[in-house]
Amino acid sequence: MKEKLKRFIKNCKPEKGKNLKIWLFVLTLLFAAMTAGIITLLFSKEDKVLYREAQVKKGNLAKGVTESGSVDVGTATQTFELDISEFTGSESFAFGAGGVGGSGGTGASGGDMMMAMMPGASGAESSAGTDRQLEIEQVYVEAGQEVDVGTPILKLTQDSVEGIRTELSRDVTDAELVYQQALTSQKQAETDAEGEYKLNSLYASYSQAEYDETVDALTEEVEKAQETLTDTQEELEKAQEELAEKEALLTEEKKALENALFTAEGTDKENALYWWIIAWQTVDDARKMADTLSDEIERLKEDIEDYGEKITENERALALAKKDLESGEITARGELDKRNYNARNAQEIYNVAMEQSAFQTERAKEEYEKAAKKLEEFDAVIKEQVISADASGVITEVYVAAGDYLTRNKDLISLNNYDEVTITVSVEEEDLETAALGNTANVTLAAFEDEVFTGTVTEIGDAEIDSNTNKTMYSVTVTVPNTGSILYQDMTAEVTFVTDEVSEALYVPVRAVTESDGESYVRVRQENGAIVTKKVTTGFSDGINIEIKEGLLEGETVLMESKTKG
Repeated sequence: MKEKLKRFIKNCKPEKGKNLKIWLFVLTLLFAAMTAGIITLLFSKEDKVLYREAQVKKGNLAKGVTESGSVDVGTATQTFELDISEFTGSESFAFGAGGVGGSGGTGASGGDMMMAMMPGASGAESSAGTDRQLEIEQVYVEAGQEVDVGTPILKLTQDSVEGIRTELSRDVTDAELVYQQALTSQKQAETDAEGEYKLNSLYASYSQAEYDETVDALTEEVEKAQETLTDTQEELEKAQEELAEKEALLTEEKKALENALFTAEGTDKENALYWWIIAWQTVDDARKMADTLSDEIERLKEDIEDYGEKITENERALALAKKDLESGEITARGELDKRNYNARNAQEIYNVAMEQSAFQTERAKEEYEKAAKKLEEFDAVIKEQVISADASGVITEVYVAAGDYLTRNKDLISLNNYDEVTITVSVEEEDLETAALGNTANVTLAAFEDEVFTGTVTEIGDAEIDSNTNKTMYSVTVTVPNTGSILYQDMTAEVTFVTDEVSEALYVPVRAVTESDGESYVRVRQENGAIVTKKVTTGFSDGINIEIKEGLLEGETVLMESKTKG
């Protein structure tokens, strides 16, 4: 294009000077035309305005320490939760050896005899329930396989299924028998309650004497323990005094020994044999006396140590005796008060006993219904020896294999769990207070620009040093409910640990607000479709949304403007 333009100008250039002005005029017009064409070409496309709508919302806005991370989808475990334990009936009744009223002294009652007839009613849970197991014949699934709710995951052996079902059916029969026996026992309870009524009327005559005897016996034990402790302490003091005396004597004897040695070593044996003998005899006597005193001191120290141990034992015995007195007095006082109460309220106790009997009968009924429900659930979960998936997803791990045995709460498989996801970010030590366990955090994702998810800090890792910044960092895990399963693995997320917030504020996206001459405005689409500009007063902002203090109402539609070339 440039070469053609040069040739055109060269061909049009006048050869004589008289045509130069005309040539320059034509050249100027040509340049102006070309410039206008270029400008027209550049600005021939008009800007096209697009709008995104957002609602004026009311809620909480927050800002704080923000860190980036990515979404991690966890797993959910399917567990064998069927209760196949044996029915014992031990929790259904409370007819103890003391009779219905529980006051003691009535001997074997009708309730006791009925309890003796009940299956498994020995007063303790049968251990047989823990032996019930279901054997796995075949596992149908493997890790990496996608399953839906109802997909068969394993098959049980026919013998184990039929065996457990037979036992559960027998449990239903036994529980029903217990219930029928409870109805009979309820009638017997009336007779027992009448006996309790007669006994309660006798309590007032001897309950105080029984209380006094109990307290006196416990008080005597405390006094004996105190006397023993005092004697041991006195013996310790004597030993300590004797030790001090012996140590003082030993000090004097060592000094005497030192003087005797000095004298003996300075006596000339040749010239003063007699005094030399006397001197060394004195040394020997002093040494023996010092050794004797040392032995006695060691013995006294051992005695003192023994006395210290005895005192500790005596103090412990005294403390236990005092504790026994305190608790025994409380127990005796409670028994006294109970018996006095029983004497004053014999009729009321009779009525309560009857109500208790009715309650026990109701418990037996509940146990019967529970046994029947266990059988019903067994048939609902295990169909044609097969257990199926109770959730959909991709299997991450299979925990069982053919030949394994199932008991309650045994894990079967784990699947991707989209109900909750986690996001792990690195937080500096100085910001860790805002990311404490249990704290809430705001989560935003690139895929949902204007939506804020709420998460909770569920785990804090160990401290690590960042080799680049030399700062102490902690890995913080935030768990976010995944309502509607809209969050997926590796989605980019930003987590904000709140340091400042406002509550119950009206807010719109920051991009909906424009500034002009120091004032804030938003464009609002009215119900009739018209677009108007409203002046607003803004406040707190979390970087995504901004508080509207005045100018808008909750629910109004605001517009966020963006321009493209048409």
